[in-house]
Amino acid sequence: MQPYYKFSLWWIALLAPIVLASVVLSADRIRPADIRVTLVQLGDGALRITYDLKKPRRALAFGALAAGHRARRWQIETPGFALARLDDGDRITRTDGAKFDHIVLTASPDLIRIQKNYQPITAYGEGGVMVYTGHFWPLTARGGRVNTTFSFIPKPGAKAVAFGARADRLVDWRSPMAHPAFVYMGPLEPVETREVMAVVDGAAPQWISDEFYALTPRVFSHLAGALGFSLAVKPNLFLAAPLGREQGRLSYSGDALPAQFQITLEGGAWREPSPKALGVFRRATIHEAVHLWQAAARPGSDSVAGWIHEGAADAIAAETLLALGLWDAEDYTADFDRARDECADELRGGPLATAEARGRFRALYACGHVIAVAVSWADGETVSDFWKGFIAEAKSDGYTQGDFYAFVAKRGGERDFVAALRYFVRTPLAKPSREVGRLLEAAGAPS
Repeated sequence: MQPYYKFSLWWIALLAPIVLASVVLSADRIRPADIRVTLVQLGDGALRITYDLKKPRRALAFGALAAGHRARRWQIETPGFALARLDDGDRITRTDGAKFDHIVLTASPDLIRIQKNYQPITAYGEGGVMVYTGHFWPLTARGGRVNTTFSFIPKPGAKAVAFGARADRLVDWRSPMAHPAFVYMGPLEPVETREVMAVVDGAAPQWISDEFYALTPRVFSHLAGALGFSLAVKPNLFLAAPLGREQGRLSYSGDALPAQFQITLEGGAWREPSPKALGVFRRATIHEAVHLWQAAARPGSDSVAGWIHEGAADAIAAETLLALGLWDAEDYTADFDRARDECADELRGGPLATAEARGRFRALYACGHVIAVAVSWADGETVSDFWKGFIAEAKSDGYTQGDFYAFVAKRGGERDFVAALRYFVRTPLAKPSREVGRLLEAAGAPS
């Protein structure tokens, strides 16, 4: 992750795993779980995790997780088992190779932030913990997810919260979105508004809560109109505020899932409202909200470039700030100019197509923003208009990058522009600033 502002602002909205927002499971279509996972809240954010298998297996397979997280933060409690870190993920097996149907381990939070991925466990306010179920969900031999249920057992006096549920415990639980989810265990009580079910850290400054509850009705109403539909499920907001002692720090990180988004604020500069803090909070929160709508058009695989979603979320957030009167035309233009300049800087070391592999995550946002605006110019409408059509066009099994280019052409981007766009994405550019200008000219940049 790369800092955007000098106050160490991180934009971490994650779109690779996002799926169709309107999928809701029907109880009569769900077969009994092949694996039942029970997560018991311990102290200091740690969990005791039990896997009970309907039929014995030789291994539990898990998706890749950077920085050797599981090897460092998981401790197998059941004797005779080992965790192996492989190129495509992690495996738990018995050391004697025999099949098994039960295993217990403990897992704890990590101070090392995993780039462009969700934290498996996050300490969340005093006495609370946030869990991302995807990293504890076993995979099939083909890479799909095993038919699994989760049970969440909070500490005494705490509650488990997910979507509209808040209970002493959640037993054999499945996400209504048929997708990995965030689940909170702790003492915080959610606040339900017409737009969201919010769990807000008590350490969050009052002005942050006030701004969020004032902002979301306006943003949700605008996005519903601009993108052509309302959300099918009332989303969760989880907001943590481990501000710390660094008085000059202003760090905002956000994660998005279908019908859920999570915000973490760090740094003492959040304690009092300021134009900078207010601007960062509004821009980043609207970016995360856009992802809730974008979830209706999901990438068909992790190989679909992140710049498609991330840049568009930045661009639509800018359009929203302008439409709501929170920015004027000068603010909007200055924001695009910053994205254009940053994109050129980010492409000095290689093409956009390899930026994520090279760790140049800011390129996904800045260059994606430039591309989103260029596509809208070629289309003759707004970025929101383009995505309204693209969401409607997207296939139920997920779109490919080729589908994106095809829709650009379909919406009015002539063949020469689509060719210029492909060239811009995949080619190492000797003079990136010049090539950014050429792409915008090919799109028919307004004079």
